[in-house]
Amino acid sequence: MNSAATLIQQLPELSDAEFNQKYLKQRQGMHTLATILPQVEQQSMALRAIKLALKVNLKLGSKLAGMVKPEFQPKTVNLIRKIKTSLPLKIQLLALTSSDMAIPMLVKALNHKESAVRLHGIRAIGQIGSRAAVIELAQVLESADSQVQAWAAWALGEIDSKPAAAALIEALNHKAPGVRAWAVWALGKINPKIAVPAMLKALKHQDSEVRWRAAVNCGKIGGSEVVPGLLNALRDENQLVRARAAAALGKIGDRDAVPCLVELLHEPDSYAVSLRAAEALGQIGTETAVAGLLQGLNHDDSDVRGSAVSALGEISSEVAAVAVMRSLSDRDIFVRGRAAVALGNINTAGDANLQKMVAAGLAIALGDSESYVRWRVAAALGQIGTDEAVAGLVRLLEDETSGVRQKAVKSLGQISSRAAVLALEAALNREFADVRALAAQYLPGVSTEVETVDSESSTSADFSSEELPNILIASEAEASEYMIDRAAGRELKYLISIGSPGVADPKTFHKVPNRLRLEFNDLEIPVDDPDRVLPKLEDAIKIIDFALKMSARPGNLLVCCPSGISRSAAAALTVCAAVLGRGKEREAWALVLAARPQARPNRWMVELADQALGRDGKLALAIESTAATEISRNY
Repeated sequence: MNSAATLIQQLPELSDAEFNQKYLKQRQGMHTLATILPQVEQQSMALRAIKLALKVNLKLGSKLAGMVKPEFQPKTVNLIRKIKTSLPLKIQLLALTSSDMAIPMLVKALNHKESAVRLHGIRAIGQIGSRAAVIELAQVLESADSQVQAWAAWALGEIDSKPAAAALIEALNHKAPGVRAWAVWALGKINPKIAVPAMLKALKHQDSEVRWRAAVNCGKIGGSEVVPGLLNALRDENQLVRARAAAALGKIGDRDAVPCLVELLHEPDSYAVSLRAAEALGQIGTETAVAGLLQGLNHDDSDVRGSAVSALGEISSEVAAVAVMRSLSDRDIFVRGRAAVALGNINTAGDANLQKMVAAGLAIALGDSESYVRWRVAAALGQIGTDEAVAGLVRLLEDETSGVRQKAVKSLGQISSRAAVLALEAALNREFADVRALAAQYLPGVSTEVETVDSESSTSADFSSEELPNILIASEAEASEYMIDRAAGRELKYLISIGSPGVADPKTFHKVPNRLRLEFNDLEIPVDDPDRVLPKLEDAIKIIDFALKMSARPGNLLVCCPSGISRSAAAALTVCAAVLGRGKEREAWALVLAARPQARPNRWMVELADQALGRDGKLALAIESTAATEISRNY
């Protein structure tokens, strides 16, 4: 094989056509060019190579422009600046150079009137990720523009390097509170080995805004090394710091924190701290934690009692179940409702005695004076699914409130056991028309002229493309209803569910054989509360991988999020764009609108999908053009 020196000597002898054929028309040639280009000593030859590469492929040429010797880069990067193309694409090409020479050009974009251009500029500087990029972003972090400031913090966190961490640590002592808040938020995105010492120091910062964000980040990092600092934070003078420290210790599951958390349950005039303490005790779940939660059931504040009940429902022991059953008699309607939900959440699998105990407790609550509580009982019985639960649901089919009756029918459909099917068959002859109509929907092979029940349902698009599955977009509540529908549920083979961090899928979702679960908030720009999570590029890649794996097999796909409007619509758009391929971005968006006319995709998710699919802004543009058309029609 020719040495690099020999290949470099041959470069001047090649015509443009020969150069293109040897280095730019095949993958191996491109790899070779990338290897020898940093060693080219003649500026004219380096410039010639970049000019030829840019004619063949703008992205390839831009990457190569940053590979030449540093002293040549002002001229090679300037070639990209002169390209006549859209500003977002030019910013993307400058970022691909990974050259410090591109940074001054990108800084100009930060003053552009359009926020999208400013965002592209900041992301591009972050992609370069050098020490010079860090210095620039640290200065941008002090911007008066709140969005620019937010994205600068995000970009520094994405760089995840020692220089970035050092810049953020320095910013913790900035005179502006907003800069300090963003700095500690961004540090939570940095590699834990670098971030932990900074977080422990931040827990003692004079600014409480820094301290509580540091507590949240410590909970995300986990590990025994952050526990002492969080235990100290439980005694912080600021109640928000104490509350977030309690939540972090619960997330870590540290048993040493239990006595302090029990003490916080009874903290006067600070129910927010008590709520977090109760949740944390439920996550830790030791016998001592249960004892503390039992005390919480006697708290004067109903919210604290409710949190204690919910936490006990996560522990799944007989002691916890008995305590929750007592709360079915609480004086507060919402505590009683949460007690019913908690009983439904208790894991009774393989424990017949616990199953009977839970079912017996819910049977008592069937007679609650409030329909809200009875509705919750019906939902809990559906989760338990035993014959005793079926018997309780049969009683609720005669409830005076239609919502309770309908929930009882849906829970029977969810159970799907022999006893539940028999109960549904018997329900076809019940007094109430809504019960008869809904029961018919959950029984296969039943064809009756019964009244239809008003209910929200997800809509679907029957695509002509053989590669695309039938896609349904729904809210989480609609999705649960769809899954327990016996006829429709059989066609459902794939599920993409998106929820908020720490919130589990409904149990009905496990019926779908192929699932993708993603957890992030419905955010389009960073929010300096570290409890709230912005979608990541990795999330878009997971959706794309899932879509490409399922496209070859038949079966319906259900995409859902809490509202069925934003995150689920963006995920569905990503699926359609990935399967349909390049150049079909408008068709992909049209299919999403056909499936969910009220869709309003999360714009940041669309940006990420566009990046992951390499669509050069076309996916985002497809949505924007539709939005512009809608506006013009309205005026």
